[in-house]
Amino acid sequence: MRCAVTLLVILSLAGCGGGGADTCDSLNSNAACSTAVTLSGLAAQGPAISGRIYLMDSAGQEHSMDTSNGQFSFDLAGLQPPLLLKAQWTDGKDMQRLYSFASAEGIANITPLTHFAVATASATQSLDALYAAPSAPAFAALQAALPGAVGRLQGYLQALMSQYKVANANPITARFAATHTGMDGLLDRIVLSTAGGSMTLSDRDSGTTLVAAPLSNLALSVDPAGWDAGDAAQAADLGLAINSQGLGLVAWSQRSNGQYLIKVRWLNGMDAGQTLSAGGDAGNPRLAFDGAGNAFALWVQSSNGRTTVWVRRYNVVSAQWSVAHQLSSDTAGSSHLPDLAVDQGGNAIAVWHQDDGRQSHFDGWLSQYAVAGGAWAAPHRFTDGGNSAFGIKVALNPSGVGLLAWQQLRGDGTAVTSQMADIAVRSLSSAGALGALRLVNADGLGQPLAAYVYGQLALAVNASGAAGLLWSQRLLPSLPMHVAAAQYLPDRGWQAASTISRDLQEDGHSPQLALDAAGNAIAVWQVQTEYSAYGATNRYVAGSGWGTAGHFVDSKLGDALAPSLTMDTKGNASVAWFRWSDGNSVDLMLNRYLLDIGWAQAQVFAPLGVKSTIVQRPPSVAVDGAGQALLLWGSDMDAVASWL
Repeated sequence: MRCAVTLLVILSLAGCGGGGADTCDSLNSNAACSTAVTLSGLAAQGPAISGRIYLMDSAGQEHSMDTSNGQFSFDLAGLQPPLLLKAQWTDGKDMQRLYSFASAEGIANITPLTHFAVATASATQSLDALYAAPSAPAFAALQAALPGAVGRLQGYLQALMSQYKVANANPITARFAATHTGMDGLLDRIVLSTAGGSMTLSDRDSGTTLVAAPLSNLALSVDPAGWDAGDAAQAADLGLAINSQGLGLVAWSQRSNGQYLIKVRWLNGMDAGQTLSAGGDAGNPRLAFDGAGNAFALWVQSSNGRTTVWVRRYNVVSAQWSVAHQLSSDTAGSSHLPDLAVDQGGNAIAVWHQDDGRQSHFDGWLSQYAVAGGAWAAPHRFTDGGNSAFGIKVALNPSGVGLLAWQQLRGDGTAVTSQMADIAVRSLSSAGALGALRLVNADGLGQPLAAYVYGQLALAVNASGAAGLLWSQRLLPSLPMHVAAAQYLPDRGWQAASTISRDLQEDGHSPQLALDAAGNAIAVWQVQTEYSAYGATNRYVAGSGWGTAGHFVDSKLGDALAPSLTMDTKGNASVAWFRWSDGNSVDLMLNRYLLDIGWAQAQVFAPLGVKSTIVQRPPSVAVDGAGQALLLWGSDMDAVASWL
């Protein structure tokens, strides 16, 4: 028997090392052994695999061997790297397979982590098919993409890898033994599953998803990025943003020593975070990045019986946050529900609604940050001052073209009876230019679609300046609430508003909207029926309009609440929501819309507990330009109702 196999008896580790000559010379003087070139490793899914290991080279030559303890070794003489590896075994009645990859001799383990990395790098839905029809170009492309896939996998698992003292280890090439420590301990924690068109790595202990991605494109992944159940339990009012390098930033409100503070943390698995606010209770944080990676954090803070708007800016060069700057006046009325938008160059717009002393009257206020001067301008009112205006939303595209949208009463808000309302918009630029006020809740003849608008606005603008706006409204106070939409086209302006709900006898709440680079849009919202709630959706196709509403999850899977939506520039979307089931439990759920497939099957992202003992805050999900999404969620034990 060749020395490469004999070594398996002698070594407690997975293989011979970096090649045949030096290792064999230290143990055996046989000349044939000294020239052997081997590939060794350990096949394990937690416990070591007992089955058969296969090796396929780029010329289609296959070798195989049996293993009872997961260890394997192949002599590479006459083979043409790179090489695709497969472990195959029977689990009960089912045949199981895991894959790995090697560029040359040395170590190549086969585990759920190597399988996920190789599947991501291969850009194919079937590693079985790739193995069955090997080709040098396909193997070369996989080899080129694999370092990036391994790097992303290390990012997904950074916190757990640090916990098991294997931070930054390459799961393919790292030496490890079946000792339940280090890499082996990590594998004991990991579960790999494939269902509903997705591949998922989850935490065996908590059931929480570590990363989930569609089989059709595993680069379009969703992960919690350094955010765990302990973080979620103490966080309220989540704000989430992701920079162009795929690094997430989260802000939240946390109770400390009887006071709510704004905390912020980078989602890199190492940042302990810091406090941004000081003084009174603070909440409603908003985050946004510019193209260089500088960030803004905006929030409201209570002091002296009023709430005011505050902001801090993160400088990516100095890696420091600026001192807190108060935007709204503490001698005027209270400020509420701020929103924030930043363009590629670093110019920013902050908006909020503010009372002026009249009971139930609010105005829209705006402040502009000019990167050239490095300062915020004095805030100014941009609504008419007569009609009460609130629920302000702002959106900017990378070049600084954007929109303001808000709910506006047909009156000053001081009347005791319910007042009719409209949806108002103004165009704006990050340079401070404002367009004329326009009411968009009207049909093609200018007639209002509804007399009773209930806000819950969702606004999105893409790079070309196309925009979409959603809101909820009723025809009469006694009738169900449905979702309406208006589209803005750069060459034709605002188009006639339309109702996009499927069933006008059911209540539609909390619409969310996202646009791709071509101007196509996805809308999702929560529908409340008489007995349950489900997740509804509709899609807008540029040049064709809105389609027929459907659902991204059926109520048969449990009540769907508080959906959150994100989309990459190509039009692939992810939606997260809370499921309250008949079993009195709460789960964080995930589904995706993929251009070539449509909506996939809903999956549990994380089990969260019993709904009678916990009140969940809406999840937050954000996506970078490459399609990687970050998902966060939180809860508030002191809350009595979900955040609106």
